[in-house]
Amino acid sequence: MPLSEANLDINPLTESLSPAQTGTDLLSVFEEMKTHIWQRRPILGEIMRKHAGKTLYDYAKDFTDVNKTPHLDTRKQDLVTVARELVTARLGADVGDAVARQLGRLPLVSTADHHGPITHPFFVNSNIISALPYFDQSGPDLPYLVSFSFASISVNNTSFPRGLVFHSQDNGAGVLVRLPILPDRLKMSVVYGAPAFADKEIAKAKAQLALKQKSGEIAARRAQRIGEVLDRYFSLPSVLAAPDFAAQVTKINYDLWPAIFHHQPEAATPVRPSGRIPDLIYLEIETLVNELLLRFHLTNSESLLYRLFFDPGHQNLAQRFFNNLPGGFSLENGWGTYFFWAVDQRLHRVRLILKDGELRSDSGEHVIALTPEAIQEALARKQIFPSMALCYLVVSLYYGVKCLGGFSQVNDLTMLKEAWRGFLAAVGEETEAAAVLPVQTKELGGDGMVLAYMGDAEQGLSPATGIDMLIEQSAGRYGHFVELAKKITLSEAMSPLLPDIYNVLYSSPDRRAEFQALSPERILRVLGLDRKLSAR
Repeated sequence: MPLSEANLDINPLTESLSPAQTGTDLLSVFEEMKTHIWQRRPILGEIMRKHAGKTLYDYAKDFTDVNKTPHLDTRKQDLVTVARELVTARLGADVGDAVARQLGRLPLVSTADHHGPITHPFFVNSNIISALPYFDQSGPDLPYLVSFSFASISVNNTSFPRGLVFHSQDNGAGVLVRLPILPDRLKMSVVYGAPAFADKEIAKAKAQLALKQKSGEIAARRAQRIGEVLDRYFSLPSVLAAPDFAAQVTKINYDLWPAIFHHQPEAATPVRPSGRIPDLIYLEIETLVNELLLRFHLTNSESLLYRLFFDPGHQNLAQRFFNNLPGGFSLENGWGTYFFWAVDQRLHRVRLILKDGELRSDSGEHVIALTPEAIQEALARKQIFPSMALCYLVVSLYYGVKCLGGFSQVNDLTMLKEAWRGFLAAVGEETEAAAVLPVQTKELGGDGMVLAYMGDAEQGLSPATGIDMLIEQSAGRYGHFVELAKKITLSEAMSPLLPDIYNVLYSSPDRRAEFQALSPERILRVLGLDRKLSAR
């Protein structure tokens, strides 16, 4: 799964190495940790061995190099049409039409992010880096950075979709604060099913903010600014009127993103000038895939996806080819779900398995006949939603959209592509199997890398949150990050987060103690990145 879907914290790891440990010793431990990571994610290792020495800017320029997929291109308009309608409903017809034109010309999106307010450092940085080739006028005119984000995680995931993430003091100092907006009763609910927040939730968030300020947890001036952010971006009538939390996120992020870089959208000219960041479109991938299935596949018995779901022979092959795929399911080990997750009354995600022509939960509480009619009804009523593997299969492998992702996606999507091609060959669809070959799956986007830090080399650097950057003018305009990307390499951008990646890939009993001592701060110091990143 992409880094964005992992349970991660950005707080420093406990440092168990001796303070007297030499830089040479630390570098040796760091290099050994990288070897362990590449063992678990060999395609990531392949990418890093090939491109590690490139500047981040030069590496990112290849994001917009999208392979032609002639056979798949004949059906891309279905996806473009649905995306236009979903964006139009949230951001208006002008934006919806413009997004559709861009996707029609260049089918490129990010699939690295969670669907939540763009405040957490992982997703702020992911989008800063993914937007690098959009900033240069010499490239294609790309007014939008389109993110088909994942809403399948809980609102209380450590990326904290349910509220704001920011530092308690100015310039990245103090502790990291998580201020909830969605109520506590929803904290284990999936973002996909979460209801819209209302005025009363904003009022409660402000009350908590006041308590934190009164107790000294947050500096008074900073608390005032956070309150202003809630008023300006979360309390807008258009946001409060949205039908659900997912739609609210799209609206909030569209306004937050340019403001993070202190850009004034009203000053933009009709033709995007050189040096203007693209606008950010967050659209949860599950809703997009849900609509595509309802409109074009579940009533069309000739559709490949229809046959995948409902033909008994295809079902048997699916359980063979997609078993044990990340983002999919494991029949032997009891994880994942068979193409769809159920949502229970508490809005929690529930695993489904295929048994006797039905999708069943382990408890037997959820039983859905695997028929076109039953799946249509369950999708329309939001009782089920597509799994990560199914989302990738539909957007990337069926419609041929290039998806920028994180360190796990480059492996998972590549494995899924091979499984899909094997499945297609097994059911006699040789033309379709060949058509998938040009689809790019080893596309490491900005996820798992950091360009935006707060602080300085003397006091130490901390990854900046979107809210930190929004309320501090010193955080820099986007052009600063473009110039920084020209100075640091792909390897340097990823190195500070490698301890987090290691912790995602190895469970607690298997983790090496010496690797746990490698905090991002130590890595920044030993590589000399702290001074390089602090230089203006």
